[in-house]
Amino acid sequence: MSHRQPAPGTPDQPDGQAAAAVPRKRTRKASKTNPGGSSNDLRADVLRAIAVLKIATAHQLWRLLRPDALENKFARAALNDLEKKRITVKHGTGEDGRDIWGMTTAGRDAARALFPDGRNMGGIARKAGTSSAAGHALAVTETIIAFVVGGTGPNIPDKQVNGDRTAPGVGPGFGRIEQWATEIEHTTPHKPTVRADAVLQAPDHGLPVLLVEVDLDNESNPIVAKKLDDYRGFFDHRHPLPNPHSRGTIGYLEWKKTEPHWCRTYPGTGRPGYPPVAIVLGHLGERALRQRVTALTEMTRRHWQGQHLGDGYYDRSEAIPILFTSLEMLIERGPLAAVWRRAGRPGPLQPLHAALDDHDGPRAYAQHQNARRAQQQADQDAADRRRQQRELLATACPDCHRTADKYKNPRYASDGEKLCHFCQQKADQAAQAEAAQQITAAAQAHSERVQIAENASFLRTVFGPRKPKEAKEKNH
Repeated sequence: MSHRQPAPGTPDQPDGQAAAAVPRKRTRKASKTNPGGSSNDLRADVLRAIAVLKIATAHQLWRLLRPDALENKFARAALNDLEKKRITVKHGTGEDGRDIWGMTTAGRDAARALFPDGRNMGGIARKAGTSSAAGHALAVTETIIAFVVGGTGPNIPDKQVNGDRTAPGVGPGFGRIEQWATEIEHTTPHKPTVRADAVLQAPDHGLPVLLVEVDLDNESNPIVAKKLDDYRGFFDHRHPLPNPHSRGTIGYLEWKKTEPHWCRTYPGTGRPGYPPVAIVLGHLGERALRQRVTALTEMTRRHWQGQHLGDGYYDRSEAIPILFTSLEMLIERGPLAAVWRRAGRPGPLQPLHAALDDHDGPRAYAQHQNARRAQQQADQDAADRRRQQRELLATACPDCHRTADKYKNPRYASDGEKLCHFCQQKADQAAQAEAAQQITAAAQAHSERVQIAENASFLRTVFGPRKPKEAKEKNH
């Protein structure tokens, strides 16, 4: 006998009441052309990402396109549906065992409709999963994803793409995948061709152009430095501007104006110098990373240093801003966190825009010079005030101690040794009073002596002359 329970809401229930109907899960019906069940928008997003990245895994597309999804099933469905249309193709597996997906020639042509007209789509990765370039290409993909999405944060759980993104030092991403291009060749006449791993053009985020080079410690320092030499050759090449003068004129013969060749490819950076180059180093420990950055900084000094203006300031109008970071820090903390070190700039790591800003260039030098001149003028003014104060104090009257600035008429002031006019008057009046007093005292003394003499003369007349003492003693 079957013990099957009656379905909810049927008359077989004891209480005779129908329970709430359970909503049915809506599923996308697979079609013959898209057996994976992916939507048109999802396939367009995946195709757009593959067209830029060249190769990627479903796990990477999960982090780039739908990081909030529970798993990468949506990416695998879209890739499988695009494979049925011969747009995507598997290129083998990576070191982590995940399938590496790329784009076919037909897929590249189909992706053109998703980008503005005239965009350079580049080539396609052929057999990338079976070659030694797979690790490097996937690292370039990780770099671009880190820029767009931001830091993953530490402590990533199993089968997830993000960890604690609220941890200190973890920053967001910026830009869109369409603003990136990979494997872009830069050619100039009679000079070596330099191919950038990735190029970012995000003027809405303050980065009109950023050239990115990724190295997984599979290239020696001289090879990386040689690539900077090739970049310098591309930046230094100049084209003559059209001559506005007529042939045969002096102006036509003397016309020598040129323009940089790179300005025909990229817009101005808005900062002094050539377009910046960011070097992302991976698979290195902290000590090895520090040693390699130091070595590359020294080997590329002539490219980034510029002309010394004085007092530690440089004119980098013809220099290449070179930035260094590690792939691991970039993935975990994001491009806007303090993960960048600019060549030749000591101190702690900086965020991207702070590292690109030229805080010790000609503008800062001009401000420094203005501040220096202002400080010198202030010091001179203070010295003049002190000298004037000393000179003024030297004119103080020895008696009343008033300086020359206290008198309306400068002639009444003292020279520091003689009394001022008013003190001299007081001194003269005191001297005159004292002289008069002395004269009065002398006259009084003389009058008293005359009176005494007169009294003595009267007494001699009355009593006779005074006898000497010896005569008195004989009479007795």
